[in-house]
Amino acid sequence: MHTHAHTEHLQRPRSQLTLALGITAFTFLVELAGGWWANSVALLSDAGHVFMDASALSFSLLALHLSGRPATDRRTFGLHRLEVFAAFLNGALVMVVAGWIVVESIGRLRVPEPVKTGPMLGMALWGLAANLFVAWRLHSFAKNDLNMRGAFLHVLGDALASVGVVAGGIALRLTGLWAIDPLVGIIVALIVLFNAVRLLKDSLDILLEGVPRHLVLDEVVDTIRKVPGVASVDDTHIWNICSHICSLSAHITVHAEKMPEQQKVVEHIGRILHERFHINHSTIQTSSTAWKHGPTHPTR
Repeated sequence: MHTHAHTEHLQRPRSQLTLALGITAFTFLVELAGGWWANSVALLSDAGHVFMDASALSFSLLALHLSGRPATDRRTFGLHRLEVFAAFLNGALVMVVAGWIVVESIGRLRVPEPVKTGPMLGMALWGLAANLFVAWRLHSFAKNDLNMRGAFLHVLGDALASVGVVAGGIALRLTGLWAIDPLVGIIVALIVLFNAVRLLKDSLDILLEGVPRHLVLDEVVDTIRKVPGVASVDDTHIWNICSHICSLSAHITVHAEKMPEQQKVVEHIGRILHERFHINHSTIQTSSTAWKHGPTHPTR
């Protein structure tokens, strides 16, 4: 019964992510081909943004797939780090593409080129409609699933970028000022570049086992210290295995009179870490204030 429920829990978001990825990948191809055909760097910039969304959806699907695979005696955390390596490579690739679009757009500002506004607007409107549809399908799952929420926000951001391209296409059609197209292209490319840099930084932080950016180490330590029975906390480490698995290890010293209940103290800490900080894998070592030789680790 539990296995069936768990499988169903994974299958529903997986089916929605698969649908979203298919639509997003098709939209990327449409905007990429349309951008070349219409001679629009703004549309090409939006295609780059859609490519990042397709990658984000792919990583979410990969995370769901890997979360269902068991660990082995050689890889005790499974293959979750593959998601992080893929994100790092994707960020580097998108940075190169965004940089090329910025350079191309600057060149077109100097020497404006005509743009086929009809195809440009048609492709941009398709991209906007596709992103709004995907965001609608992911919205209900994004409320309770951090992984799905990240995918939803990526798609929503691309929908906003598509609005900018559509607005630029309308202005271009009304005014005939070809410089509008590269200006919109630069704006969208800079947004893509910003997201790519953030993706690189986040993935590099995980690979270097840094403290997740949504957590403050001292705040987590203070929370553990306030648990009844805890005398001190030291040797605390927090890191991400991947985007959805956060781990913590720490040593606590328990008041002597609480040592018979040390298991309850540890379980209490685990619940708080999971509910308040979304730390879903914690390892707590215990010792007692009654012991003569305490830990030699530096205190945090």
